[in-house]
Amino acid sequence: MIHVECAVPVRASRAVAWRLLREKVEAPQRFLPSVNACEVLDRRDDEVIRRVTFDDGIVVTERVVLTPEEELAFHFVDHPKFEGEIRHVLFHSGDALWLAFSFRGEARPGVELGPNEFEQLREGFARAVLSAAKQIEEAERAALETT
Repeated sequence: MIHVECAVPVRASRAVAWRLLREKVEAPQRFLPSVNACEVLDRRDDEVIRRVTFDDGIVVTERVVLTPEEELAFHFVDHPKFEGEIRHVLFHSGDALWLAFSFRGEARPGVELGPNEFEQLREGFARAVLSAAKQIEEAERAALETT
């Protein structure tokens, strides 16, 4: 089992943070430079099925379950290397709002992962959560400037 998690405090309101996380579900290429395209295959109130194409040619199909203003759970329906899920969670600790990204899963049967791939996974999660926190904080500042 592979478990990678990274959390950072976010200086923003939960509403702004949730709005950006929600936008990331259907337009991840606006937030992640490694995403070339995202096609929404099905959409319901609390669930989106999407196919994401990355710049290295990998195509991943995910079922994204939304728990409003709290959590996004990206369940891998079809991934060439992994089985499992990624979660983006907003939570309070003390007076601060935090954003956590986590991956729990394992290599697909027959797929051997090298040590470099594990390190890339860890580093990628750290970069992703820091980038998301920065984008959320910038959106919060922009919202405050327009009021």
